[in-house]
Amino acid sequence: MPDIPTRVEFLKKLHLFRGLSDDELVLVADELQEKTFDQTETVFVEGAAADSLYFIFEGRVDITRRSRDKILKVASLVRGDYFGEQGLLKGRSRNATVTAERGTTLLILFRAPFNRLMVKAPGLRQNFDIMMSSRKLARELRFKWLAENEIIYFLTRKHPFLLVRALVLPVFAFFLIVGIVWLAYSLPGLGFAIGLVGGFLLVLDLAWAFWSYLDWGNDYYIVTNQRVIWLEKVIGLYDSRTEAGVGTILSVSSETDFWGRIWNFGTVVVRTFTGQIRLSFVRHPKQAAAMIEEYWYRAREGSRKANEEVMRKAIRIRMGVDQPPPQPVPTAPAKPPKKESAFQDWRHHAFRMRVEDGNVVTYHKHLFVLFRNTSPYTIGILSLMLLMLTWPLWSNSPLSSWLVTIFLFVMFALFCVAVYKYLDWENDIYQVTPDQIVDVDRKPFGNEDRKAAPLENILSTEYKRKGILGMLLNYGTVYIMVGGAQFAFEDVADPPTVQQDIVRRQQGRMAKKRDVDSAAERERMADWLAVYQRTLEEISREKNQPRSNSE
Repeated sequence: MPDIPTRVEFLKKLHLFRGLSDDELVLVADELQEKTFDQTETVFVEGAAADSLYFIFEGRVDITRRSRDKILKVASLVRGDYFGEQGLLKGRSRNATVTAERGTTLLILFRAPFNRLMVKAPGLRQNFDIMMSSRKLARELRFKWLAENEIIYFLTRKHPFLLVRALVLPVFAFFLIVGIVWLAYSLPGLGFAIGLVGGFLLVLDLAWAFWSYLDWGNDYYIVTNQRVIWLEKVIGLYDSRTEAGVGTILSVSSETDFWGRIWNFGTVVVRTFTGQIRLSFVRHPKQAAAMIEEYWYRAREGSRKANEEVMRKAIRIRMGVDQPPPQPVPTAPAKPPKKESAFQDWRHHAFRMRVEDGNVVTYHKHLFVLFRNTSPYTIGILSLMLLMLTWPLWSNSPLSSWLVTIFLFVMFALFCVAVYKYLDWENDIYQVTPDQIVDVDRKPFGNEDRKAAPLENILSTEYKRKGILGMLLNYGTVYIMVGGAQFAFEDVADPPTVQQDIVRRQQGRMAKKRDVDSAAERERMADWLAVYQRTLEEISREKNQPRSNSE
C-alpha cells in the first residue's frame, strides 16, 4: 500500500497536479482512496452512476464501449493515466466499461473530497478545466487518423486573442462603411448609389470576418501519449499536419511575452532531432509544456522498465531457474502465387495511385497530375480527329491527301508524347517497405534516380495540401525528415493517409529493431552473468576443498 510520501511523488509526475506546492500535494494524497485488484475485475460498467476519478498507480486497465451489438475496445491505460473525469466534475453516468487487470492498484478521488480540495488548492481548478476542455473537444472532433491505443490528453485551438486581433480590421471597416453610407444619404442624388455600394462592401466585410473566424477555428495543437501534432488549415488554400513522436523529443520549453502573461497564452517550443515545432498562441502554455514533458519522461521510463523485465526473464532462463519459451513449430512455406504476365500486371495496376503488394506499399502521383501533363496532347489528338471528320467538305482539294498525311503524322506524334508522359508518371514512384522508404524517379528510356532511407532514421513527418485543387482533389506532398536530408513524396493522393502509412511502418520497424537489439544485449549480459555465477561457484568449491597432506 503506497504511503503518503509515495503518493506525493506519484502525483508530482502528473500534469493535473503541476504547479501545486508540496503541502497541497499532501492534501490531495491524503484524500485519495486505494483499491487493489487481486484478479481481473470490472471497475465500473457503462451507464453506471459516477462520482469519482481514478488514477492508475500500478497495472493496466482496458476501456470498452458498446456500439450497437458489439463491444469495442477504446483504449488500454497504464501507470500514470487517469479515467472517470466526467463522473468527478459533471456527475454524468459512465460512458464506457473499465476492466482492471490482476495486480492493478487504483487511487480514487471522490467528488466530495475533490470539492474540498478546490478550496484548499485553487490551482487545481485550472488544471482540471484544461483537461476537461481538451477531452470535450476531442469527443467533438473524433480524429479518424489516430493510431490504436493513442489517447488525446491535450487539444486546443489557438488563443482567442489571435481571433480578436484578426477581427480588428473587419470591425473597423464595418463601422467605417456604415459611417460613410450614413453620411452619403445626406447628399442629394447619391444616397441610393452609395447605399448599394455600401451594402456590397458590408457583405464582403462580413464574409471577411466570418472567414477569419473559421481560419482561427481550424488550427489545433494536440498532445497524445505517442506524439505532438500541429494541425494547420486555411480554408480552400492550405492543409498541413506536422508531428513528432514523443521518442524524438530532446527538450520542451515555453515562452510568453507581455500580452501573453496578461491573457495567459504563449509559445511552446518542442525541440526534436530535426529542429523545432513551435506551438504559437497556446492557451495555458506552462500546462501544455508540462504535459508534453510528462509523456516524454513516461515513454523513456516505460522503455527502461520493459528492458529490465525482459532482461530479468532472460537471466532466469540462462541460470536454469525458468524454462525457455517453446519455439514455434515451423510451417511449410506458402505456395508462391502464379506469376502474372507483363500485360496482366499492367492491367491490374494501371492508373492506380496506391498499390499494396504484400508488405510493400507503392504510391504514384495523383491522377490529376497525369491529366495535367497529358491533356494538351489529348486535346490536340481529339481536335485533329474532329477536323478529319469534316474531310468530305475539303476532300476535293488538291492538298487533301497531304493534309490527311500530316494530320495522321501529327496525331501519331502527339500520341507518342502522351504515352511518354504516362510512362513518366507511372515510373515516378514512392514506396514504403517494412524497413525503408524509397523515392524512385525514372525517365522513360533515360536515367533512374533512386533514394532510400531506413524507417528507423525518420525523425519527423509533415504533409501539406495547397490550393483549391489540392483541397478538393485531396492531393499534396508528404515531407519526411531523415537525419539532415528531406524526402518529399510529391503530389500523392490522400497525403494524410500516406503520412499515417509511413508512421505506422516506422513504429513497427523501430519496435522490431528494439526487440532484436535488446535480445542481443540480453544474451550477452546473460552470458556474462552466467560466467560470473559459475566462477563464484568454482571459487567457493576451491575454498571448501580440504588441503592436501603435502601442505
